[in-house]
Amino acid sequence: MSARAAPRPTNARGRARAAADAVRSFIEERIREGAWPAGHQLPTERELVEQFGIARNTIRKTLRALEEHGTIVRHVGRGTFVALRPASDELDLVQRIHRASPAEIAETRLLIEPDVIGLAAARATADDLAAMEECLRRAESATSVAEFEHWDGQLHQTIIGAARNGLIADIYAAINSVRRQSEWSKLKERTVTPERRALYQEQHRRIVAALRDRDPEAARRALREHLDTVAANLLG
Repeated sequence: MSARAAPRPTNARGRARAAADAVRSFIEERIREGAWPAGHQLPTERELVEQFGIARNTIRKTLRALEEHGTIVRHVGRGTFVALRPASDELDLVQRIHRASPAEIAETRLLIEPDVIGLAAARATADDLAAMEECLRRAESATSVAEFEHWDGQLHQTIIGAARNGLIADIYAAINSVRRQSEWSKLKERTVTPERRALYQEQHRRIVAALRDRDPEAARRALREHLDTVAANLLG
């Protein structure tokens, strides 16, 4: 898997945060997909700086956050490694999510996202909103369904992150990771027509506008409409 370019909000703090999120997502995906198993040595800070084109301080903060989360371990003079983790309920949950049907995923999103977006309406920062706008721009300029789907997922993950509840964000990240499965990608390729994509982009704009207006009820309505539309198109 190649590293994804970090989003580039116009706000400097927003750019740094988006870059850190891109690095963290890249590392977590490699671990989750099994490309970097327990004990695997990560690229050096210098290699990550060159790969992502961002400041070394941003890389260090990201690695520090992953270490505090227990995802990686860092040994002075040796390097950074994927943490050794015993089999756990958390891993079982991720595997269960990855085996879920599209109908289960759609239903779960409807149960989670509309309630969480109310928190995001109250807690989203200027940097969060800048990151959302960048996701919108990237999705709208995407030249393929796969690229559009990536930025679609990043937008929803950014909205969930703006609620400032780390546990919910982690659970949603596991749900969102289903998008990277080949079966899901094939389903999206079949169902995301140019007309539907244009509708999704319009709905995304309404969701972000409601968040910018700090209007939780409008945000919930816009999100429910969007999720209902996606589910109907996805499941026929």
